[in-house]
Amino acid sequence: MRILTVVVIVTGSSLLGGGAAALWKSQSNELNRDPMDSAPLTYTITAATPVALAELLEPGPKLKPSEKARSLNGQRVHLVGFMARMEEPLLGGFYLVPRPLSLDESGAGTGDLPSESVLVLVPGSEGKVVTHVQGALEGTGILEVGNQSDAEGRVSNFRLKLDSDQRLANSR
Repeated sequence: MRILTVVVIVTGSSLLGGGAAALWKSQSNELNRDPMDSAPLTYTITAATPVALAELLEPGPKLKPSEKARSLNGQRVHLVGFMARMEEPLLGGFYLVPRPLSLDESGAGTGDLPSESVLVLVPGSEGKVVTHVQGALEGTGILEVGNQSDAEGRVSNFRLKLDSDQRLANSR
């Protein structure tokens, strides 16, 4: 597991921007300390490993998770892809695919999804439809590898449980 250690020095003239403050607030309550104390604050956060969707499967005639995907099972990863447009939207998540895609599930169900598609589970959206977002998206969370069926009967080989503070964001 890769660990990123970040050191922030806060002095009387230092200002943390809104985004940085939100990140640090989630890591520690020490932001409220005396700003004149110039001793460095050290935070340890788990870095997310960037993974391309194409890296999830071994090349070859048999479809199986790659060594990289298996080694990252249960680890924090960062993925970029497109939200598959489903005729019948999923509740609580969506499929992340390598290219823009619209599916007509009648007959094949999710059988037309690319093999490297990832079921993205959005915290706080359980039982709700996640609105389709156009364009490339990026997300960070815990990767789960291996066939698994959920309560709705969806079977997925790869799942990404988005971080609880993660928002769907268009990739730049």
